[in-house]
Amino acid sequence: MPILSVIVPFHDVEKYLGACLDSLVAQTLRDLEVICVDDGSRDGGAAVVEARMAADPRVRLVRQDNHGVGPARNTGLRHASGRYLAFVDGDDMVPPRAFHRLVSSLESTGSDLACGNVLRLHRNLLVPSWAHKEAFARPLRRTHITRHPLLVRDRMLWNKVYRRSFWETLGLRFPERMYEDQPVAMAAHVGASSVDVLKGVVYHWRLRDERSSITERRLEPANLRDRLLSVLETSALLAERAPELKPYFDRDTLDIDMAVAVEAVARMGAAADAELLDLVGGYLDGVAPEELLNLPFADRLMVRLLHLRRPAELAAVFDRDRDGRLWPRLGSDGLVRRRWYARHPAMPRPLSEVTGELALNTRLLDIGWRDGLLCGEAWATVGRFAVEGLRRMRARVWLEERGTGDRLTLGDEIVSPAWRSVAREDGGAVPEHGFSFGFALDPAALGPARLAREGRWDLWAELKGSGLRLAARVAGPRWLPPSVPAPVRLAGAEPPFVPAQRRVTDPAALLVPARDGTPDRPAGLPRQGGGGPTRPIRAQGTDPDRAADRRGDTGPPFVPAPRRTSGPGRRDAEQAVAATPGRDTGSGVPEPRQVPGTRAPDGPVTLDGPATPEGPVTPEGPATPDGPVTPDGPGSPAGSAPPVVPKPVRRAGVWVVPVRGGRGVWGLRLRRAEAFVSECRLDGDALLVAGELADLGDGDPVLRLVRRTDGEEMYFPLSLTGHRFRARVPLGDVDEPVGRESRWEVVIDQGRPLRPLVRTPARPSVTVAGRRFQVDRSDDGTLMLAER
Repeated sequence: MPILSVIVPFHDVEKYLGACLDSLVAQTLRDLEVICVDDGSRDGGAAVVEARMAADPRVRLVRQDNHGVGPARNTGLRHASGRYLAFVDGDDMVPPRAFHRLVSSLESTGSDLACGNVLRLHRNLLVPSWAHKEAFARPLRRTHITRHPLLVRDRMLWNKVYRRSFWETLGLRFPERMYEDQPVAMAAHVGASSVDVLKGVVYHWRLRDERSSITERRLEPANLRDRLLSVLETSALLAERAPELKPYFDRDTLDIDMAVAVEAVARMGAAADAELLDLVGGYLDGVAPEELLNLPFADRLMVRLLHLRRPAELAAVFDRDRDGRLWPRLGSDGLVRRRWYARHPAMPRPLSEVTGELALNTRLLDIGWRDGLLCGEAWATVGRFAVEGLRRMRARVWLEERGTGDRLTLGDEIVSPAWRSVAREDGGAVPEHGFSFGFALDPAALGPARLAREGRWDLWAELKGSGLRLAARVAGPRWLPPSVPAPVRLAGAEPPFVPAQRRVTDPAALLVPARDGTPDRPAGLPRQGGGGPTRPIRAQGTDPDRAADRRGDTGPPFVPAPRRTSGPGRRDAEQAVAATPGRDTGSGVPEPRQVPGTRAPDGPVTLDGPATPEGPVTPEGPATPDGPVTPDGPGSPAGSAPPVVPKPVRRAGVWVVPVRGGRGVWGLRLRRAEAFVSECRLDGDALLVAGELADLGDGDPVLRLVRRTDGEEMYFPLSLTGHRFRARVPLGDVDEPVGRESRWEVVIDQGRPLRPLVRTPARPSVTVAGRRFQVDRSDDGTLMLAER
């Protein structure tokens, strides 16, 4: 009799089954049997098992008609003879020492089951599993789920080894439906006398590319039904046998399973299946109302509508939230301890508090050099709430050095909220309610000591007023494709920075007269001599009170239908909905409406260039001669042209490099450079990179791509002519992306790594064989190749 029986059900996973079985026969625990249950596979999976059987007698094959993974596991249990039991899915893998560690723990402690940490496997990349990383952050011996409630998230079978006598005493058996493992795994956790928790990784859970697995079909009605039945069964189990765990279970279920139910029912709309609504309602009837407060307000609202069995209204709210058009109004009460609430007709006041989820979301709308100053305009929202009540807020902008915490103030002004159309990565634009404010940096303010540190500085913004104080780093959508102006020295004679639309980066708009009639420096910068004190300014040069009256509570502006952008891989822009002015849709904010105004002389500007003489075309027909405008002033929707990544400038031998990091966070990098990229362009399906080396060094340099996520490297030849270098990178040869996005940093390997400073204005993008590439600048100012 073997020590361990490993049960492997499989159905149409031939592509992965061989790797799975290889990981099992390679286990350092040799005394095991591998029982493979073919659940009516239509591919060559059985042949894969037979090939392993010929090489290893520990592998066995059992065949049955297709009944589902639960019955297949039950079949495997009937053939198992080991003292311990383990379950592995046919598309996953097990690290070599996993079973040895789990069985050894059970042998030494006498616990009923042992479980370990999990990594998600996507192609060749392993990343932590969100469901397991907290529960398995530290090892625990002879514990229990009631003493370690984070194990409520550990609802899977396959990262565990069970004592067989314990399994049979509980009489555990898998139901004949999908999501069969959750109630069984939780029953084992609750019924165990003690459990061993291993910090080490014992399972590699594959994230499959194709959309045939159960989890990828989660929105199908039959799939959702089985999911809800498992939720109800587990909920009843905990309510009866471990009620102290029910709140933990409900928090995770509201966040995960109910999110799936919301999306599925929203897609069905008024035609939603009554049985599904009853199953959802049956579960939510047993959830304490205060547990809903753990959800963000938008999710809370949709779960509430689901519970009220209002699928048509849920579908409308879901669509608005998905499209970025759900902006409930924010209100507050209390003087000493102010509490904040979001307003929606379906939400009772006790469920409307959002104090804990208020956060500042910031993005850069515009940035560029002008007359030696780095000037910009930022946009901030308070979560995704309409903030008409925050009439006068103080907006501060500063740079903060990593490591030292040194701060350099760039702007300080009084602002009022307004609606604004803001660009999205998909090429569309949505109305947002928030605050616009400007800033300016004089590189002279950095000073010799700061320059000498060659540090990294993040751009921060803060809103303060009305009992609220929020701060955040200024970021923005990573894949909006700005151009990158060529670098220039401060003393160089370069063309002036040309605004792309109505921009507040013009220093003239940031200067206000002092009492002596001379212009002040931009807010937050030192004055160059005498004169009256500076005062808070508005980027538009308007009085804050008048601006509030002008912008006011007019509701979101009409969003013109976006045009197709010029970047490859961008889909056709979506059509915005032009509704009658002020029509309330029940979301707490009116539909977008057309706001009268005047168009700038050159017409609105889109990503493709100036509009046609007739003006932009709306879903209702051509615009009026004056054209639609936002409350901020004439022109096209604010933010429809993304900001450039400004050129680096050199001061005292140190380059001041404006950068935008991998997560869209803006800042400065102060650095020296031994190599420069002066040309970066596409040649068919290849990227051509050229520049110069300050020092030729010893040996022949090569171009190296280093992937940020896992350190994977690729090498490409580099030719030298004097100090000039040139390299060609065939994009089709670049390793496929791992995860949602891969970012490759370009390094010149000269026996030591040189990170070339990007001084080219080009930021090309291209789609090669369905793969979308974007050339960008990393947060070190070096060249970066991203694929999404």
